[in-house]
Amino acid sequence: MKKYTFLIIAILCSIYAQAQFTVSYSLGYATHDMDGMKGLLKSIQQSSPASTIGAKNVDNFSASQVIHVVDIGYRFDMHEFGLKGGGYSSTGGKLSLKDYSGEYSNRFIVNGLRVGIYYKNYFYTYRDENDKALFSFFGEISPGLYFSEIKNNGFFTVQDKELDSFDDKYSKTSFAFLIQAGAKYYITKNINLHVALGYDFVGKAKVEDFKPKEAMVNWSGVRFTGGVGFSF
Repeated sequence: MKKYTFLIIAILCSIYAQAQFTVSYSLGYATHDMDGMKGLLKSIQQSSPASTIGAKNVDNFSASQVIHVVDIGYRFDMHEFGLKGGGYSSTGGKLSLKDYSGEYSNRFIVNGLRVGIYYKNYFYTYRDENDKALFSFFGEISPGLYFSEIKNNGFFTVQDKELDSFDDKYSKTSFAFLIQAGAKYYITKNINLHVALGYDFVGKAKVEDFKPKEAMVNWSGVRFTGGVGFSF
């Protein structure tokens, strides 16, 4: 009985205080620092057997891509906090060679998923003569975790004889901290359009025992997003 009483009181307080639950979706552009993986691929290319047969770099870890982000939170006056999900990223690199004598392939696929929490502070809101909010500016911080997966597979055949094959997978977790600023335009009281620009600082995900040098993924980079939000 006590828990129901507490829930009713909490709901009534939220209504009285004009607090709001919020949901938003953002589509965005992200840059990443893939120098570590590019360096690894170059080292493999310069080592045997890739260097001996002259394997070519046909894919070299794109450092920018589209991301999708979903925020679910709770807003009270100028403060908003909640859960931040998404920011899924994927890139890859590949060495390859195929001719009449055989075939060589060494491929990397790197995936990353960010999850975390966030806090927004709406430090300025412009209102019309009827006290209706038209747009707001906010600052945001978001600590979280980046779950990285590094897949490496390949093979080496000469005259239809397989000399080598491999299919390995490594999982790493890194801390992330996003700082950004943005603006919201209120189409109605409960629907808004928003944009944000910031930088996500992400710890490096390393596989230190990888040969000929460590594999290192760094998802740090610029984040530019825009989307639509709802409150109720």
